[in-house]
Amino acid sequence: MISAMELRGMARELEVPQTTIERDYAQNWLLGYLSPLNMALKGGTGIRKVYIGNYRFSDDLDFTLLEKVDRAGLNNLIERAVLGAKETSGINFTEEVSIQENINGFVVNVYFRILRSTGNPIKIKLDMTVPEKEEILLPLETREIIHPYSDNFHARIHAYSLEEIMAEKIRALFERTRPRDLYDVRRLHSEVDYVKVLNILYEKCRVKDVEINVRFLEDRRDNFASAWTNSLQHQIKMLPNFDDVFHEVKRQITGLL
Repeated sequence: MISAMELRGMARELEVPQTTIERDYAQNWLLGYLSPLNMALKGGTGIRKVYIGNYRFSDDLDFTLLEKVDRAGLNNLIERAVLGAKETSGINFTEEVSIQENINGFVVNVYFRILRSTGNPIKIKLDMTVPEKEEILLPLETREIIHPYSDNFHARIHAYSLEEIMAEKIRALFERTRPRDLYDVRRLHSEVDYVKVLNILYEKCRVKDVEINVRFLEDRRDNFASAWTNSLQHQIKMLPNFDDVFHEVKRQITGLL
């Protein structure tokens, strides 16, 4: 395990809370031991972990399972991964995990400690979509996990393509009100092949019965704005201006229609 000095130094350098760095570091070790499971990493964490190393931090790990698995079987697989990560990294993971079923699959909470010895442990939430709830439309990639820390960690994992992540992020703008989706759609604008995004976007929306309509986005502008800072300030060094991001995303979405 890396030193407390390294963790604290990175938090100071990137101007984020120490817990953000602790979680990012622990996520990598956990991902390394989850990588043999038949599932694909996606979402904002997928962007940071395997594509853009200086991307915003993310609190959760999002996956789509590639085969059916029951709750007990998944619980066993994850607890084995947690134990492996604990023994190899030295991170004080809690070996028992909390797993719940929801409409889309499973939510698993994993807890750990690094710097703090008292108070509540830090949580990593695993959000796992079952195969029947999400069709993967572009080929998966197997990529090296980006690990900006000094210890000896190397692992590869299956992940969505950036274009598939982008298509789901655009869809999410019309499913929910989470500022990170606005940030991601704006930030990925120059990183993706829009032909590939458009080829799958409407099918992605169809399976979730989601309509892309800029008016719906405008109707929720105040909700996005009110949550912007609190949702993202612990994940990024320099948070961009909300109005600039919202205006640019509206322009991007309008250009897709």
